[in-house]
Amino acid sequence: MPPDELAGQQAALFARITGLPVGDAARAASFVVGDARGSAERRLQVYATMYRLRMAEALESQFPRVAARLGVEEFGRLSVAFLADFPSRHASLRELGRQLPAWLAAARPDQPALAGLARLEWARDDVFDLADQRPLAVETLRALPPERFAELPLGLIDAHRLLDLDATAFALWDEAPAERDARGGALVWRQDVTVYHRALGASERTALDAVARGTRFGTICEQLAIDRSDEEAAAQAFAWLSTWAIDGLLRDPT
Repeated sequence: MPPDELAGQQAALFARITGLPVGDAARAASFVVGDARGSAERRLQVYATMYRLRMAEALESQFPRVAARLGVEEFGRLSVAFLADFPSRHASLRELGRQLPAWLAAARPDQPALAGLARLEWARDDVFDLADQRPLAVETLRALPPERFAELPLGLIDAHRLLDLDATAFALWDEAPAERDARGGALVWRQDVTVYHRALGASERTALDAVARGTRFGTICEQLAIDRSDEEAAAQAFAWLSTWAIDGLLRDPT
């Protein structure tokens, strides 16, 4: 069989099974032999159904809490609708659910907490396999002379995400009352091989946004001192710096 003809048959079969417009799906049945146990079209339908079920299973593995919240049948319907709009086009299933949080926000505007939960689940999945970077060690901070702290460059490791979420999304995550300060959304990050997340107050979120862009410790202190005393600003900045360093969130500037 000439290579071009074989490629055409493969494209037609792939198009029929996946639903992607990569070949002439209408010709696919002509390349399959049917018998009394099943026609060519029936055999193709088995593969197409299994493909869609595997896609839905992969999506559920990326959003297990959304799936549990909706239940098997409703999440199944949601998966079918989402995959019709965003079929898998990447060589890796890792990218399958990237668009689900935004799609869910648009498809179910009356359930913003559910879309927030999806954003949180995707962010946790996303940071897990990002590249490792050497974090700023607590010992490095302890050895730094006090007069040099103002010029200390601060930046976040790549394995982090800052999300705009409210407390209701956190409540869906752990089914706890939404009694927490989440005015600054959420911080998601990976330390070693473990992924963490926590709610942020508004002032810490502002500080972390600055650190994500790249800033200096003295600048963080100056921003805090706008609406509080210099002593209070320094105390808060040092408390954050300690927490960020212990959590492995800060990138080693060297």
